[in-house]
Amino acid sequence: MDGRLAALVVMALLVPALLVVSLGVGYVQINPCEVVLALLGQGGVPATQRAIIWNIRLPRALMAIVAGFSLAMAGIALQGVLKNPLVSPFTLGISSGASFGAALAIVLGVGVTGVEAYMVMANAFVFSLVAVAMTLAVARLRGMTRESVILAGIAMMYLFSALVTLLQYVAQEWELRILVYWIMGDLAVASWRRLTLMLPSIAVASALLLYAWDLNVLSMGDEIALSSGTNPRTARISCTVLASLATAIVVCMTGPIGFIGLVSPHMARLIVGADHRFSMVASALLGAIILLASDTLSRVVIAPVELPVGVVTAFMGVPLFLHLLLRSRREMWA
Repeated sequence: MDGRLAALVVMALLVPALLVVSLGVGYVQINPCEVVLALLGQGGVPATQRAIIWNIRLPRALMAIVAGFSLAMAGIALQGVLKNPLVSPFTLGISSGASFGAALAIVLGVGVTGVEAYMVMANAFVFSLVAVAMTLAVARLRGMTRESVILAGIAMMYLFSALVTLLQYVAQEWELRILVYWIMGDLAVASWRRLTLMLPSIAVASALLLYAWDLNVLSMGDEIALSSGTNPRTARISCTVLASLATAIVVCMTGPIGFIGLVSPHMARLIVGADHRFSMVASALLGAIILLASDTLSRVVIAPVELPVGVVTAFMGVPLFLHLLLRSRREMWA
């Protein structure tokens, strides 16, 4: 078997194995055998433990898998289409746009829907897409080059971050506490309803696989891509829109969970190489593994207190980010 395929098989098997571990650990410890029996609907598992698995831990773990898969797929697609290893789904302003939408609902009670239960989620989704639309509109003025997309995204990120800061300044104490916790990114609010609403991100992120060959030829330059039948501008817009939509679906349910879209692509390329036909799948699987492991760790590291999973992923992502910066500097002076 090809080494790359073997690596993908191993990663695919790690996901259910880690899922069983995640369902078993927590304030109430559950034996892995009992976890498997409960998932299979077999008897011999106490009703309390079965309820903990099915009603609390399983939807949370599945949300971690779906979110990690989507964010990692979006990250590697954007890094490929923009040819920048430091790009993540949040570079386009998605995170700050979603945070501004959530802040509008939490602080001012202003929402795109009148249903209070869905106001924060709906606002986060809509304003994350607004941020992306503004990014693409500004980038289009400069010819939709990869540099213009990145710079426009950074501009939108600072714009919406400033608006969030303004709303934080006028917020009451309890509103500020809710907003700050949302901005950290967390899976503690997981439920079967939220999981169902998040599932479309899997389909949208998986659609990026259709552009694997385009990303391969884009890595060799726009001129070579054109000669190979790939329109760089069309591929750039299509991948950006799909990646942004997948990320927006996730963020409106979980809040901004950083570094998954940055860490997973780099790990995938180290394991299976730069061919996007393999690295995109590897990145998605690694994203699911990393986020599920991070969420499990967030529940047990200072139990019974739970850390927001965004804090754990940040601690994991910062060392890699610094490594990339230092390596880039060494290569520049080599």
